[in-house]
Amino acid sequence: MRTKLISTALFAAPFMLLYSCGGGGHDDGRMAEHMAMMKADSSKHAMEAANMECLRKVFAMFETGDVAGMEDCVAENMIENSPVPGITSTGIQALRDVATMHHGAFPDTKITVISMVADGDMVYAHYNMKGTNTGAMGPDMPATGKTMDVNGVDIVRFENGKGAEHWGYWEEMKMMEQMGMMPAPGDQKKK
Repeated sequence: MRTKLISTALFAAPFMLLYSCGGGGHDDGRMAEHMAMMKADSSKHAMEAANMECLRKVFAMFETGDVAGMEDCVAENMIENSPVPGITSTGIQALRDVATMHHGAFPDTKITVISMVADGDMVYAHYNMKGTNTGAMGPDMPATGKTMDVNGVDIVRFENGKGAEHWGYWEEMKMMEQMGMMPAPGDQKKK
């Protein structure tokens, strides 16, 4: 046993000497590069977490109807790629108007995030939205008193910590069916 231990130590000694003399471990350039990569990765994760938190705050604004502070999370000139019918404003004001209109129509809205992922400056959120339609949804859609339970996806591109561009969809036809504003596909009579 003692002989095996000594032969192992003698075998390992040249490699340990080579390593300690610059063959690895003491390369300041590689260490600095590694530390810089770790710092950049940490900074990226912090930015992604902050962007996801901003989107959660906007979801909360849809739930409460309180759009104060939206400018902390949304750029003034935000680009909306999925406009809401009847909303003619643009930029952050359009989002304020949509949140206010939505809360007026569904004041008990509850948004549950199913999953949310950030990748660089993009945030992808899959959510469920429930609420009772006790207010008008614009001039042509009076309150129905019925509930909605729909899913949706929002994709937001961030710049400098603020939502700068949005794409999204939600189950609008399903909501219209639940509100009684259109028949479900199986309910249509064949001609």
